[in-house]
Amino acid sequence: MKREFTIDLGGVRTPAALHDALARALPLPPGCGRNLDALYDVLTEYGADWRIVFRNAAGIGRPFRAVCRDAMAATPGLEIVFSRRRRKP
Repeated sequence: MKREFTIDLGGVRTPAALHDALARALPLPPGCGRNLDALYDVLTEYGADWRIVFRNAAGIGRPFRAVCRDAMAATPGLEIVFSRRRRKP
């Protein structure tokens, strides 16, 4: 059974704020680095049964998305979804 994590990235504008949001939502190991290489390592080592939904992710840059895509390719069972803010009708 997958563990699901929903992370709201609304208002996240800096790498530090992104890593703060990740640290609040994901069960990161103690001493986990606050960089994309460390995130990749965590996703590939622990994420085989994870489903991560990033909400309000329209402003998140390509390097972060690339790390997530690469981690999914390397880790069967890891699912990462990016959703944009819904427009009001």
